[in-house]
Amino acid sequence: MLVLARTRDETIMIGDDVEVTVVDVRGEKVRLGISAPRNVSVHRKEVYEAIRKENREAGKIAPADVAHLPQSKEGPAMPSARPETIDREAHAPFIRAALDEARQGLAEGGLPIGSVLVRDGQIIARGHNRRVQKGDPMAHAEIDCLTNAGRQKTYRDTVLYSTLMPCYLCSGASVQFSIPKVVVGESVNFAGAPDFMRSKGIDVIDLHDEACVRLMSDFIQAHPDLWHEDIGK
Repeated sequence: MLVLARTRDETIMIGDDVEVTVVDVRGEKVRLGISAPRNVSVHRKEVYEAIRKENREAGKIAPADVAHLPQSKEGPAMPSARPETIDREAHAPFIRAALDEARQGLAEGGLPIGSVLVRDGQIIARGHNRRVQKGDPMAHAEIDCLTNAGRQKTYRDTVLYSTLMPCYLCSGASVQFSIPKVVVGESVNFAGAPDFMRSKGIDVIDLHDEACVRLMSDFIQAHPDLWHEDIGK
């Protein structure tokens, strides 16, 4: 371990591409600004460990995962596709659009959670968390998105995207309108209610997107009071 003494605005280089700058020093707390290439993930250690743990758990196969599969004479059938087989490229444009909404919410002084509603590969509505902006405790990102969609004859041919796993409020809206699929950026910072949605027949896909994890993690660290207000703690 290399130990260095640095003061405010002084920089440390890690290799040729990673730059760490001391932004502020307040007592025992030091704020660091980290600049790294897009292909280098930067997380607080506890977030990194949570991602690793979740990925390990996702890779495990429990007996219940294959219990419903038909048995052949040769032995048990092969398990169905694991999370690693998710077509991330197909979801990428829509989760990026949801991220844009989340960043807009952050720029407005609100929580960085965004959502889009998609039909036939086209975004038909967008929204982001506006609880702070509107002073409305119900204005979660998914609710804002569905409100902006206006009246729809059906939602059975739509996909709802969100940067964060929906809470019970927003999960309930998905169940109420029979949305068949919900795709989320991450569930590291908030577990949400995926089991509830799945129990109602909704296909829930968790992309474990690093940009979504980082955006929400940074916000929770900087504004814990707003975050706890949002989830009712």
